[in-house]
Amino acid sequence: MEVKYKKEVYTLGKRDRKLESEAPAVRVKMIDEQTKVIGMMAPKVQVMITLPCIKSYNNGLHNIINEYASKTIVYIITKSSDDNLTKVKSAYSLDDGFISNDFKDFSLKFGINMSEELFAKSIFVIDKEGIIKYKQIPSNIDKSFDLEEFKEKLSQTVNFKQKGHIHENWMGV
Repeated sequence: MEVKYKKEVYTLGKRDRKLESEAPAVRVKMIDEQTKVIGMMAPKVQVMITLPCIKSYNNGLHNIINEYASKTIVYIITKSSDDNLTKVKSAYSLDDGFISNDFKDFSLKFGINMSEELFAKSIFVIDKEGIIKYKQIPSNIDKSFDLEEFKEKLSQTVNFKQKGHIHENWMGV
């Protein structure tokens, strides 16, 4: 996949994460200095949002995240400086334990790296079993997310009811 930034076109990294495939586990240092392993099985649906510039975090995205806050764990990965992080964090009351500017390993494993210092804007929704249920990568870093589509897919993932026992599904019974 190609993503445009300013007047240049970049080809994303080698790893193209497909829907219905297992999400990679990634160790990420949050801005509160905690190190978390994210992306694998979890007690709640995980939402991974990558924003090369945290300033593109907006009310629409924030409202969707808040609507599903009790059923999701949201991680925001950025490369923004501390000044911009502080402004956006305080404007939206975001928790330091879920924001990271440790983006390199994450961008490589999720296949959104464009260069050594640049990665694509993206949203990944990962179900409780660690399966990628939705991804959105705008074709231009400056382009906004399709928030209606994101909200619809997030709602479907959060409200999905597993039938039968999980081990039966794994065994193909």
